[in-house]
Amino acid sequence: MTSARELGQRALRSTVAWSWGFNFLRLASGLLLLPLLLRLLSKPDLGMYFAFLNLFAATTVLDFGIGPTLGRFVSYAMGGATRLVAQGLAEAEPHSAPNFTLVWELLATARAVYRMLAAAMLILLGSLGSLLVWHKVAETSSPTLTWIAWAVCVLSAACDLYFSFWNSFLRSLNQVLASVRIMVLAYALRLALGCGLLLAGGGLLSVPVATLTTSLLIFALSRRACLRFLPASQRPAQVFWRKHFATLWPNTWRLGVYFTGVYLSTHASGLICVGVLGLEANASYGLSFLVVTLISGLATVWTQVKWPLIGQLVSRRDVPTIRRVFWPRLWLMGASYVGLATAALLLGPHLLVWMGSGRTLLPAFWFALLALNGLLEQNVSNWSTLIALGNRLPMLWPTLAASVAGLYLNLVLVGAPGTGASILALGPLLAGLVFNYWYWPRFGARTLGLSWLEFMGYGFRRRTPQP
Repeated sequence: MTSARELGQRALRSTVAWSWGFNFLRLASGLLLLPLLLRLLSKPDLGMYFAFLNLFAATTVLDFGIGPTLGRFVSYAMGGATRLVAQGLAEAEPHSAPNFTLVWELLATARAVYRMLAAAMLILLGSLGSLLVWHKVAETSSPTLTWIAWAVCVLSAACDLYFSFWNSFLRSLNQVLASVRIMVLAYALRLALGCGLLLAGGGLLSVPVATLTTSLLIFALSRRACLRFLPASQRPAQVFWRKHFATLWPNTWRLGVYFTGVYLSTHASGLICVGVLGLEANASYGLSFLVVTLISGLATVWTQVKWPLIGQLVSRRDVPTIRRVFWPRLWLMGASYVGLATAALLLGPHLLVWMGSGRTLLPAFWFALLALNGLLEQNVSNWSTLIALGNRLPMLWPTLAASVAGLYLNLVLVGAPGTGASILALGPLLAGLVFNYWYWPRFGARTLGLSWLEFMGYGFRRRTPQP
């Protein structure tokens, strides 16, 4: 009993365990919320719901790389950096105490910038996004309800963009456990509220309302945790945030272009499906894409919880420790993804039949290609994040070129006679295999002083007894 109690206490203190809990809630949205969506929404309404998700994902593009760049700079400040440079790293100061004055200045910068971004989100998504909704709203069961749901979705996207930066900032302080506990609470409420509203007849309005409500909770708790962690005595009386933004901007716009490419290679295919094949076809493609996204979210937790620490190690140029931290996480991420994708491929169609939803995944071959592309994207994303922690983005233009090429391939393929939504799995995979999926893992390994093969076997060799 004592051992079980200790194990439970360790789990409550474990960042990985809480992160798995958070991702379990994301999976639960597939196990609980998704069946309700499949049962209670018509095929056109379900297709519009997935269109909402793809448009909501534009928050990544509107963020324009500011969040990750700020996160890196916060990690540098927590690692003891006394100054920040636009590209590369300032001179290392090993074993320095956190520079909380600089952290406060970065927080003030984030608040000012994200207020403007939230306003831009309201304007752009409310105008350009509404054009797509207007084009297809007549196909839904209730155009009036669809427009109301879309209005709430636009508002929740703007609020989520501003409110969520507080949680990201808390994570960048290496307060990952506090950050993920807040997200677990918020997502549990979001799941319960979304399911309750669907059962009450909320239709397309249910999920946007739940998202907006829980974004407010994330903001309140994350802001409180940030302000409690940062020592008030080191808070500067005045902050010239434009000076810090000028330092952020050279890599921010590059990262923004990079994320635009990522958005094109993932979510834009869903919008093509809506525009060319219609909402019913997007119901099948969108469901398959959502399953792959859930799998990726569950697998990536292994590396996600360590990025703030790795950022501090990069600031200190502690390459041996980076190797020891990153290697097992990368392997665990890959093994988790393969296991979950295999289970989805084998069991997913049977679960849908058992639920009697009448909805289907893509055919097995095409779903496997979609999952394979997700795995390769996740792998190169991890290596790209490691490279970017050095405050340089050499992968920017090749990634953008591959994203545009994959999108163009899908536009050509989906318009060919006899093709359907399944073909959308092919474009990003072919474009990525040409260069990005194999080159950047090799490049990233070289930043750690090893070839890719040497790094992948690095941990096994360390554990082999020497004669």
